[in-house]
Amino acid sequence: MTVALLDPAPPPAAAHPVTDWLIRKGLTRGSTASLIHGVSLRIVEAGVPLWRLNFMVQTLHPQSSAALYRWTEGEDKIWTFQPPRAEMAQYASRFQNSPFKVVFETGVEIRRRLEGPEAVLDFPILPDLVAEGATDYAVFPVRFSDGQVNAITCATRRTGGFSEHDMATLRRAIRALTGPLEVMQMRELSRTLLDTYLGHNAGGRVLDGVIDRGAGEVIRAVIWYCDLRNFTGMSETLPMESMIRLLNDYFGAVGAPVHEVGGEILKFVGDAILAIFPITDGCSAAEACARALGAATAAQGRMKQLNTERAAQGWPALDFGITLHVGDVIYGNIGTPDRLDFTVIGPAVNLVTRMEDLTKTLKQPVLVSDLFAELAGGDFAPMGSHRFQGIPEPRAIFAPRAA
Repeated sequence: MTVALLDPAPPPAAAHPVTDWLIRKGLTRGSTASLIHGVSLRIVEAGVPLWRLNFMVQTLHPQSSAALYRWTEGEDKIWTFQPPRAEMAQYASRFQNSPFKVVFETGVEIRRRLEGPEAVLDFPILPDLVAEGATDYAVFPVRFSDGQVNAITCATRRTGGFSEHDMATLRRAIRALTGPLEVMQMRELSRTLLDTYLGHNAGGRVLDGVIDRGAGEVIRAVIWYCDLRNFTGMSETLPMESMIRLLNDYFGAVGAPVHEVGGEILKFVGDAILAIFPITDGCSAAEACARALGAATAAQGRMKQLNTERAAQGWPALDFGITLHVGDVIYGNIGTPDRLDFTVIGPAVNLVTRMEDLTKTLKQPVLVSDLFAELAGGDFAPMGSHRFQGIPEPRAIFAPRAA
């Protein structure tokens, strides 16, 4: 019998430093910034004289519409920048005259030689790059699967600029990088949206898989409840646009201090805010009470400043009441099978929401329960014992003397 001899298989092609690293470690990187950092180093490892790499991505974020990630030779970390939406106007003209805009709109690669007779400096950014010693500059489209076009820019300081082999290596690296970048952006988008709509802690729990209806746990926390005065009357007389602006101004004034001291806003209920300050191994009951009370004091100060601004425009002052209590709550998912809400429920929540009406009748901006006053250990004025609907026993209520 004759046995056919097969030619030996050709040796495998040498692994490309960028694609090999992306396959082995790319999707295990913790963030877009760390992914950009790792790839930039591997591009240099592949022999490309890269001096600076920028990645600009269009983002779905409540505070910014774009993000820029920059790697620069010799630096150990990525510089990141997300211009606030409120300040986008000052960056608009810069973007309109940038190569990013051209690539976003056309999806076409751009290259500009920055030295010698072939130099073309037709974008405002290019003379700045020349002043920093750049000799060559290229902008590559980064197309995500939904059709969105983002961009990566690469610059070098080497005399003569990028070689054609360098350009081919960059194109190959960026093609390989596109998929992991989109995955990383989707992860970060998911985190951002969950943080925005659920809160940081609740959003993290959902991402960790706590999504079953009824899933949750009993936690001990300071519960914060805040309500705007005369909301119904204002909503009946103000135009819709003015009402939305009013609510955003009010929520910004009273809600921001909660976040600043580690509290978590769980929901906006019309004109009310429900928030918690969890009591954990790293945060005692006294500390959680101090944070919540400090946030309440800060909220009063910010509302006073907001009312000064409103008075200057001829608008009426806003007023609100805050109530604070401490208790065990069920922290988890409730709702219909296909529409869930991550929130807190329990007798402690019932009490703090019922207490809010007393801030009007007692004319006190902040009221706390007897348990809160005991655990906080501060100076509180007694406001009497009161009964609340659905709560069997009367409760002693107090007001912070400094409020």
